[in-house]
Amino acid sequence: MIERLEWEPLQTRRKISRMAMLHKTQNGQVAIPAQKFLQPVTRPTRHHNSKAFQRYHTKKDCYKNTFFPRSIAEWNTLPENLINIVNTETLKEALSTHYKQERNLSN
Repeated sequence: MIERLEWEPLQTRRKISRMAMLHKTQNGQVAIPAQKFLQPVTRPTRHHNSKAFQRYHTKKDCYKNTFFPRSIAEWNTLPENLINIVNTETLKEALSTHYKQERNLSN
């Protein structure tokens, strides 16, 4: 039924929402102090984009799956063309297309 209605899976919609909230936090559009939670990587690697953040090192799954540790891990894997988008609504549309392409490649 989801395919027939052309809805995105819930997992994808949640991921897009997390990326949009992290984007807003990074750009100061929400009342979350970015400098407290988002530290830029000190040594960039080829596995990160240019706006990558230091990952949280967690030992417990209950903390690993909270907003910042999970979102930062996902954000760091996004391609450059997505992280350089300034407008949040445009980012959401681009992420939707990106994740749809990933699903199609994996099928």
